[in-house]
Amino acid sequence: MLTVTPRFLAALRESHSISVAAYVYRPSALTTPIEVPVIGGSVTIDRDAQVRRQGSLDVTFRLADPFTVDVARELPYGGYCTIERGIRYADGTVERVQLGRFRVESIVWSQLQGQATLTLADRMAQIQDEPLGTPLAFPGTAPSNAAVQLVQLVFGSAIQYHVLTNPASEPPLTNTVYIDDRAAAINDLASSVGAAAMFDNLGDFVIRPRTAGTVPVWTIDAAARGVLIEASETLDRSSVRNGVLVRGQPDSEQAPIYSLATFDDPTSPIRWGGPFGHVALISDSTAVSTQAQADAAAQSLLNLRLGLSRTLTLTAVPNPALEPDDVIEVVFADGRSETQVVNAVQIGLDVEGALQITTTGRDQPPPV
Repeated sequence: MLTVTPRFLAALRESHSISVAAYVYRPSALTTPIEVPVIGGSVTIDRDAQVRRQGSLDVTFRLADPFTVDVARELPYGGYCTIERGIRYADGTVERVQLGRFRVESIVWSQLQGQATLTLADRMAQIQDEPLGTPLAFPGTAPSNAAVQLVQLVFGSAIQYHVLTNPASEPPLTNTVYIDDRAAAINDLASSVGAAAMFDNLGDFVIRPRTAGTVPVWTIDAAARGVLIEASETLDRSSVRNGVLVRGQPDSEQAPIYSLATFDDPTSPIRWGGPFGHVALISDSTAVSTQAQADAAAQSLLNLRLGLSRTLTLTAVPNPALEPDDVIEVVFADGRSETQVVNAVQIGLDVEGALQITTTGRDQPPPV
């Protein structure tokens, strides 16, 4: 969860006034923020999407103001936008959380309604747009460091880089060569060491292990001072895999490396070879160079695919500090309590905007 004060979390459980702010940065002045009046919109943060942070922003817009029109016409060609949401306390002080630093994808305005809508995406959209001009190899480099280098070729020193993996323990790349798709290369490098690559709420690049914590950072409860508004549950087998086969071949002159990780709990109907069958995901990676690396990557992907059989969709009082991969405690109206990992959040930017949280977890059917 992003950093907020205990006062902030306590205020969410009481009647409170929200505070929303948005700033745009035109390409010709990327260090000069221009505050824009917010009407509404929403921000979605999804750990399974390659562009993790996306959003739309509705702002007031007057064609009679030449400065506003000039800025609007420039924004889609390298402009950025930051959005903050938080609380205005009774004493007049404000505490807000930055939800993201977004590239402006498009802007549409109405000459009659006096408003404009900005479509937004985080910096991974720029990574997707910039293919590798020539084949690139990183011999002797740890995969995490190679991923950082691919991002640095786009953003240089304009952003910060946070490597939360342990590159010193990663098998160095040998003859792995990447062509064309920069985003796919970064994803392959991260997956080869059981990690995920993303841009955080400040627009910095982060590569970190694909693991979640175990201690809940927030409680979503149906109580007198609770924040749970609604909850629904879905069970779906379509995304579940009870096996993952990783195939690595860093060098065309060497034999491929194979690793099959399977779910073998004899009490579960989704066990490998049980009623669910042999349902495997096949993942190819040129960055996997050792058997141990293949084994770890297969197990990491298996843990992820097992956790997609049960989905909870929660509507709650907006907490802008909540992020995917955060652990939450959910207390239902009947008193049941569960610990869940957040998969995605969507937060509205107006007074009536709620927080929608999607969690995915492994269903616990009765033993067979």
